[in-house]
Amino acid sequence: MARKDQSHPSNVTGPWFVDTRCISCDVARHWAPGLIGTDEQGRSFVTRQPADTHEEAALWRAAEACPTKSIGNVEIRRPPEPPFPYELTPGVYATGHNAPSSFGAHSYLVVRTPAPGTPPAPQTSQATSPPACGNILVDAPVFHHSLAQHIDTLGGISHIFLTHRDDVADATQWADRYNARVWIHEADADAAPFVTDIMTGTHPTEIAPSAFSIPVPGHTRGHTVLHIDNKWLFTGDTLYWNRRHDQLDVFPQQTWYSWEVLSESMDRLAKLQVEWVFPGHGKWHHTGLHTYTRQMTRLGQSMRETGQTRWSAHRSSVFNRDPSPENTLSEHKQ
Repeated sequence: MARKDQSHPSNVTGPWFVDTRCISCDVARHWAPGLIGTDEQGRSFVTRQPADTHEEAALWRAAEACPTKSIGNVEIRRPPEPPFPYELTPGVYATGHNAPSSFGAHSYLVVRTPAPGTPPAPQTSQATSPPACGNILVDAPVFHHSLAQHIDTLGGISHIFLTHRDDVADATQWADRYNARVWIHEADADAAPFVTDIMTGTHPTEIAPSAFSIPVPGHTRGHTVLHIDNKWLFTGDTLYWNRRHDQLDVFPQQTWYSWEVLSESMDRLAKLQVEWVFPGHGKWHHTGLHTYTRQMTRLGQSMRETGQTRWSAHRSSVFNRDPSPENTLSEHKQ
């Protein structure tokens, strides 16, 4: 619950406010741009009160996604309608309820169950059975029964795909509820000892029909992305849409494993057919195939020519201040 007694001094007058427990993760500004601004420390505050029901709904999504629950309304305690799951494009839902342990990373539900509303069949012999169709949860949000009930109506969860060690959050609770298979790469598997399926090596793994895990080390040694139906790319902390520069970008200050290896991973991703990019941190974006291919073809080489230090200096990322133990992605150097 947001703390009115810790309200940010720059909030405009009105029922909506943000408190100073904000950790500068940028999530609120993804959901309510133009309503939520940022101070010199990267903390959010309300710059304008909503003018209509659409803007009101945007602030409720920001409030439900905020990992520190720092956004509140002094007049209405709960949203009139559940903000999440929220459909970003047909078949892909944002789950909200971003976890503080993941520094506010986004999670997504990919709906692939043939008959929505029908729970997935129980999984057996998970380590050896062939990939099965069903809904896929990409990285894990905080577990909430209300969110789970809405996911039930969409067909439940058959697979939980963990892009890397940082964004595990409440995956074990989601897995228990749906008896879902849980996937992670072997190099990051120590962060999720409960997983059922450990991916190995450097080659793609088909976790479900037309859903391929692709190893992209760089941020961590075991980072992977999920490429679905030759159009959707779920990128974790590897690649995101930099809305300040209107282009695809990477996180230089949060590249824990290797900048050079990350640039090579970008070369690998450039060969994919992608129309949408869904990151853990940063804004999701409909790039279209042409823009994706054009920008990604140059990205890896540009990273090598510029270098990690210079890239950090000239890029404005989703994080508006220098990293510190309290205000950055958890540092996992492998």
